Amino acid sequence: MSYVARRRQECDALLSDRRLALKGARREITELRKARKQTRLAVEAQKIIQVVAEAVQRRAHEQITKVVTKCMDTVFEDNPYDFRIDFERKRGKTEAHLLFVERKSGVVCDPLESSGYGYVDVAALALRLACILLSTPRRRKLLVNDEPFRNVHGTNNRARAAELILTLAKDLGFQFVLATGLEWLKIGKVIQL
Repeated sequence: MSYVARRRQECDALLSDRRLALKGARREITELRKARKQTRLAVEAQKIIQVVAEAVQRRAHEQITKVVTKCMDTVFEDNPYDFRIDFERKRGKTEAHLLFVERKSGVVCDPLESSGYGYVDVAALALRLACILLSTPRRRKLLVNDEPFRNVHGTNNRARAAELILTLAKDLGFQFVLATGLEWLKIGKVIQL
């Protein structure tokens, strides 16, 4: 084979490699454009999901705080607290902080550290109730509690707590099963074991 023929063969091989490289580059550019478009769509979808999630979170927050505060107002005649949930985004997740806010001063209190007299007991029952009411799919309206109001003090507060259970059972169609040794909480159908 002559020198010119060898060079022509090498050039043909290089041209073939170039055509393959260009074809691969075009394919990669097309894939890159598709990936960028999918990324853009995913970011837009994420923004929509965040807006919807925030709206659902706000609605749930309103309903939960209304239920908890109403239960606390029912049991405690001079309830000094409103219930609030503060949401905080950390590491791509939302954390909820349950708080009591003093009505007169607006001071925020950690319920587990700053309140007594059974406020946490009533709030806990109301939170369980709200969770069942807001659950999807709907759950059976049954709440089982062991000594739900053991820290509620005062004869009037205890009477209102017992009345709250009876009212919730009647108005919302809930069934409550209470394990208790407290005489004042033996309401409705009582089964002694």
